[in-house]
Amino acid sequence: MQADRAFELGVGYLEGQELEMAVIAFGEAIRLDPKMAQAFNGRAVAFGLTGDLQKALADASEALRLDPWEPEYLRTRSYVYDQLGDKESAAEDLKKADQLAAQWAARAEATS
Repeated sequence: MQADRAFELGVGYLEGQELEMAVIAFGEAIRLDPKMAQAFNGRAVAFGLTGDLQKALADASEALRLDPWEPEYLRTRSYVYDQLGDKESAAEDLKKADQLAAQWAARAEATS
């Protein structure tokens, strides 16, 4: 199986609220491509929804280490921080996410 296929399976499981299967599929994508930031983020979401917040935080942070310019990953980590009760870190990540999203939108507008 290719990493992209495993990732897509994970997304499908996540959308269907089959969280344990999503964790497994995203884990397989990561095994096949350890630099696939979106798989770490997907698994972080699944872990967050199952209440395994420490694993969610670790995966969200790894997604950001791999791709620090993706606002979605900051939003995921913000959610995890919020669930952990760290409102300051949650607000900081959300602010950064909004700033990055605005920068991407401005660049897209400038090139169109």
